[in-house]
Amino acid sequence: MVVVVANRAVEMRDGASLDFVGQLSRIANNVKNYSHRRRVEKRLESLDDRMLADIGLERADIRKYVWGR
Repeated sequence: MVVVVANRAVEMRDGASLDFVGQLSRIANNVKNYSHRRRVEKRLESLDDRMLADIGLERADIRKYVWGR
């Protein structure tokens, strides 16, 4: 079986290797997602209150908007 990971073909010999690659892929996606959300949060925090109001947010809502909590 050949799996494409990060634009590279990797030959997989058993299910365990495929599971490991899947775990690495999930970790990479989580790191990418976290980095993106953190950048968005910082950008929103840098806006003044009037600009936040223009886009329908209050400063107290930034974390909930970005992280969904």
